[in-house]
Amino acid sequence: MVRRHLEGDGRRARIGIVVPSVNTVMEPWAARTVPEGVSVFAARMFIPPATTPEAFIEMDRGEGKAAIRQLSSVCPDVIAYGCTASSIVQGLAYDAHLRAEIAADWKVPSTTAAHAIVTAARTLGAATVSIVSPYTAEVDEAEHRYFASAGLNVVGGAYLGISDGFLLAEPTPDALFELGLKGCDPRAEALIISCLNTRSHTVIARLEEALGRPVITSTQATLWHALRLAGIADPIQGYGRLLAEN
Repeated sequence: MVRRHLEGDGRRARIGIVVPSVNTVMEPWAARTVPEGVSVFAARMFIPPATTPEAFIEMDRGEGKAAIRQLSSVCPDVIAYGCTASSIVQGLAYDAHLRAEIAADWKVPSTTAAHAIVTAARTLGAATVSIVSPYTAEVDEAEHRYFASAGLNVVGGAYLGISDGFLLAEPTPDALFELGLKGCDPRAEALIISCLNTRSHTVIARLEEALGRPVITSTQATLWHALRLAGIADPIQGYGRLLAEN
């Protein structure tokens, strides 16, 4: 890999993240959260507002590869595919193929939001989880099936039923906190909050304190896994045990 601007931004690592075009959360949060010397570069995949399984699949097929190709031009150290729903509605085999394709075509480590969540749960020793999301019932059901097929025991959950992808970013921290409390089963060893266009990172610490167990979010897990794959292990405070201790 060609390394340029070794004394400037990104001298330690360049994180490439692909996000749906309606996402207003992941890019600015990741850019201000990464350790000094790490840069975040994002590419966007156009998607219409409706968050249906068909829309996610069409986005992947029509826009995903082009966005990944754009990111390859900045010589990233890792590429993260930042759409949890696209993986969960297409299954584990699709997710594994996508990661392998990125790694083979562009010669960099890769992860996806869904894969990062599963990896985070295993790292934290959480085999039984509860899952909450802002998604519709249809996408939420697919999400439960996906994580169960990945080997997690899913107990409990809750969802907000938002069908407009742009509006996934609208729930307030208080609303997300209440969603987490509502959906977390007492048997769960960790709580998962999915969707990279939801400001779940704002309530991780608060929920961990209230629930007494780790909280894994799409935003936090994707950034954590991308950083680790790029060789960056700095602890980051304020966003839960995953980024602070692992």
